[in-house]
Amino acid sequence: MRAAALIAGLYPPAVRERWGTEISYEVSESGIRSWPNAFTGAVRLWLHPSDWPETLTGQTRRVLAVALFAVVAVTALLLRATEPSDTLTADLGHPITSLWLAPILLGIGLASPLPRWHAFRRLATVTIRTLAAPTAAVLTMLLAANSGLIEHPTGFTNAALLIYYWATLAFTALQLCTLVARATPATTLPPTRRLCAALLLIGTGLALATGQSLLTITRTAPHAGPIAVTLTLGLLAAATIRAGHDLRPRKMA
Repeated sequence: MRAAALIAGLYPPAVRERWGTEISYEVSESGIRSWPNAFTGAVRLWLHPSDWPETLTGQTRRVLAVALFAVVAVTALLLRATEPSDTLTADLGHPITSLWLAPILLGIGLASPLPRWHAFRRLATVTIRTLAAPTAAVLTMLLAANSGLIEHPTGFTNAALLIYYWATLAFTALQLCTLVARATPATTLPPTRRLCAALLLIGTGLALATGQSLLTITRTAPHAGPIAVTLTLGLLAAATIRAGHDLRPRKMA
């Protein structure tokens, strides 16, 4: 039953709220043989946001805004994992290899909810509460790195610091996405047309990043890490572009 509930949890929020109990029951009754179809169904629905039911006004736009920032957060972690890279960079000093970042930044701007001034205090409170823990984790990491107490870590110490570093980055990315989700009631959500454009722009940027990452693989000896990063970027690009195309007919309000 727990596995069935976890699989049902993979579906978009509106679908879970409307049919989550039925999905969980069917998966539980059918057993493990239904898992692939249930997972495929969840993926298919995520790629077709215009098919989602809305239990609340603006629910689909809210979920899409959070999902877009989650895609950007994953991309940031992947970019950090590929450093240093001669063909996939993200700074002003390398304009050609950083070109893929331009449509992503534009897409982020289009997808960003706009704060409501009368709800500024509430927004500030939510921001402080959500980011307090990751801020403390980042400050602890910076203090440890600049304290001089651990200059050349080895063995267990090095492994522990590496795990803490990546755990901090992942936790910070998660909390930033959580902040977007929690802050939406105090903001004005972008209209569907803007979200559609944001999806297509971010997908285009990810596709460019995938192409540049492929250049790295073809020019050097392929390794599992860069290949995995490239595949992930490609899947994210395909998913965001597909969802953006699904919104183009503007089937939903």
